[in-house]
Amino acid sequence: MEMIDVLAICGSTREGSLNRSLLRTALRLAEAPLRVEMWDDHASVPRLDATRERPFPSAVAALRDRVAAADVLLLVTPELNRSVPGEMKDLVDWLSILAPPRPLTGKPVALMSASPHRFGGAFAQLQLGDLLRRAGAEVLSDLEVAVGSAHLYRDSDGGLTSEEIRRDIARLWERVLTRVATSRPVVPA
Repeated sequence: MEMIDVLAICGSTREGSLNRSLLRTALRLAEAPLRVEMWDDHASVPRLDATRERPFPSAVAALRDRVAAADVLLLVTPELNRSVPGEMKDLVDWLSILAPPRPLTGKPVALMSASPHRFGGAFAQLQLGDLLRRAGAEVLSDLEVAVGSAHLYRDSDGGLTSEEIRRDIARLWERVLTRVATSRPVVPA
C-alpha cells in the first residue's frame, strides 16, 4: 500500500499539556503505511483579522498548502470552558477561508482530545467537528478519541500509558487506513 500522509496538529501550545501527551502516544503507535508529520508552528500564525485575510500571511499559506497535500488531518484539541480554545479556532478559520486551494474541502479529519476532566474534551470535539463540517471537511466521527482523567495515565516519556487509550488510538489509525484505502483511485498495474 502507498504511504498515507497524516498531518497532525495539536491545539495546545503548552509543551507539557495532556493533549501533547496524547499526540505523542498516537505518533508512537502510527505504523507504515502511515507517515505522520506534526505541525507545531503556532507562533507564526497570527489571529485571524478580516482586514488582512488576503494575501495570506506566508505561514498561513504554507499551512494551507501542507493541509491540502495531506491525505488526512489529525487534530488534537484541548477544551476550554467546554469549547474549542482560540488557537484551534483560529487555525480552522484560516484553513476554511474560501480561497483556492480550499484545503478542508473533502479532507478526512480525525479528532482526539485529552483532559483531566471525565469527559476528556468531548464538548470541544463536538464543536470542532461542527466547524470542520461547515468548512467542507469529512470528520471521521465514528471513532473519536476522548481521554478523560488523562493526567492519571501520563508516563515518564510524556505519553499516555493506558492500554485502553492505546486500543482507541489503534482503532482510530485503522479507521484512517480504511477511509483512505477506500477513497484512493485504483491504479491498474
